[in-house]
Amino acid sequence: MKAKKNILIFTDWYLPAYKAGGPVKSVSALVYYLKDEFNFYIITGNKDLFATEPHKGIKSNEWNILPNGEQVFYFSDDFISFKNLRTVVEKITYDTVYLNSFFSKRFTIYPLLLKKLGAIKKPMLIAPRGMLSSGALNLKAKKKNTFIGLAKLSSLYKNVIWHATSTQEETDIKNIFGAKTTAYKISNLTLPPIKSRTGYDKNVDGLKICCVARISKVKNILFALAVLQTIKTGTIAFDLYGPAEEADYFKLCTELAAKLPNNITVNFKGDLQGDEVEQTLKNYHLFLLPTLNENFGHAIVEAMLNGCIPLISDTTPWRNLQAQNIGWDISLAEKEKFAAAINEVLQLSQTEFEQKSKAVQQYALTNCIDGGAIEGYKSLFNSL
Repeated sequence: MKAKKNILIFTDWYLPAYKAGGPVKSVSALVYYLKDEFNFYIITGNKDLFATEPHKGIKSNEWNILPNGEQVFYFSDDFISFKNLRTVVEKITYDTVYLNSFFSKRFTIYPLLLKKLGAIKKPMLIAPRGMLSSGALNLKAKKKNTFIGLAKLSSLYKNVIWHATSTQEETDIKNIFGAKTTAYKISNLTLPPIKSRTGYDKNVDGLKICCVARISKVKNILFALAVLQTIKTGTIAFDLYGPAEEADYFKLCTELAAKLPNNITVNFKGDLQGDEVEQTLKNYHLFLLPTLNENFGHAIVEAMLNGCIPLISDTTPWRNLQAQNIGWDISLAEKEKFAAAINEVLQLSQTEFEQKSKAVQQYALTNCIDGGAIEGYKSLFNSL
């Protein structure tokens, strides 16, 4: 029997973390689908995004075995250092290294330096997770562009292999690091819903909208609220689930929410536990996320899998939705089209909504669960 290859993954957050969203889901789905083919060793932090206390039920600064067989080393803030990271890495055997971020000091820069010093000799993959898109780079642009310039001058990313999850991300990578850069395009993996949606209650002139995302500039929540400000008819509830990433931005959002017409109610619901997402999404008609950029958009995919009609920007891989009659992906320069889409869903009857919702679910099941990605990852890891 052929021995399994060992994959060593560095990531800022891993299960039971959930607030970081996509990066956690990307790696956990990778482990779930490939656990029979590969052994996974994951080095990460011991706290969730924005958390002050360590995860419950894990042992910090030692290896833990999780339900899918992955072995996870949870570093505490007071223990992680370049020296300690090197010590942990040198004690395990691995065939490939996978970095689940671009800018992370501890879980990307440190491993890259280990490679540069010769302490890591195995092939190294890096997944930038949308961080090299124009939308992401425009936020804190000076700091990010300075880092990229210095990294290129020092050849920090020399001889790494890039993992892009979309054609656009592959283009972004090569625009920065050169056309000859080695980049493999394989879509993210996502898990299917545990149960299919069964409830489709919907009244004409009534609409329940949700958004599952961090309250941050990159998710463009202010834009969503500004769109709702233009809608004067119907009864609309807009519920937002996710942590407030930036206090000043959150304040602007709450102030604008308070100024919306009386027919619209906005609720900032706070964090949504990972195991609560599926059932929560099944209670809504429309998923609204005018994001500046998503390299995959796990929240969008989960919303579609659970029957929410997507109303998103055209800065994600999920395009041409309107042509397929399953939602909208609209340019951020066309705010009025976002409002028109909301009004269209507002007027749907229960029968019309159920028909459209089921079409959305079928699209997601067909296009978002695998699409050849599982075999793509197997081929990639085996080839290295």
